[in-house]
Amino acid sequence: MNLEAFLHDVLTPLLDHPDAFRVEVAGEGRKRDVLVYADPRDRGRIIGKHGRMISALRTLCKAAGEKAGVVVDLELYDEDEA
Repeated sequence: MNLEAFLHDVLTPLLDHPDAFRVEVAGEGRKRDVLVYADPRDRGRIIGKHGRMISALRTLCKAAGEKAGVVVDLELYDEDEA
């Protein structure tokens, strides 16, 4: 299960600034935190209309995690909240 490669393959073609896109996977044991970093101008594309895109990505990552026996939490990094 390579969530970094999956998210990179799915999201990079949608972005106007793919050079600023990166994915970090942290955690140990049965828990993985996936943090997606993108240019602020591309965040809307990742979120999608009414949050549908980010919701679908979370669902796919959680399903892949369940199959591998891991709990996955996907978040889009927001520098305003940090």
